[in-house]
Amino acid sequence: MRRSARPFLAGIFALAACVSFPGLLGCRSAYVQATVVNAGNAELHNIEVDYPSASFGIPSLAPGAEFHYRFKIQDAGTMKVEFADSAEASHKVKGPYVAEGQQGTMKITLENSGTVKWAARLRPDAPAPTGSHENSELE
Repeated sequence: MRRSARPFLAGIFALAACVSFPGLLGCRSAYVQATVVNAGNAELHNIEVDYPSASFGIPSLAPGAEFHYRFKIQDAGTMKVEFADSAEASHKVKGPYVAEGQQGTMKITLENSGTVKWAARLRPDAPAPTGSHENSELE
């Protein structure tokens, strides 16, 4: 009798562990891993990346440097980035449309000239509403 109870108890223990530690089951929050890159030859300042419901900032970014940031999209809308070049000229550029629940990676490449390239690999797809448009390069 004791031997037949052992597999049962092991199963109960395994179930309790899975319930106690949801990470073991592969459950995780949807997030975007963003990388902001300075592809220019001069330092950029006061970089602000806006996404629906929040934003993050970078005081300065040296030429060739990268900044990594992880965030959660909690609403729908168009992203944008604003930054100052080495001459303190301000640049503000719209990016891709994103929606709550999307996850994946996003690379935002900035240049001194104000050119911004967005490379978003997000799932599930979230098509922008009719009539919206972006004024930046999307990859």
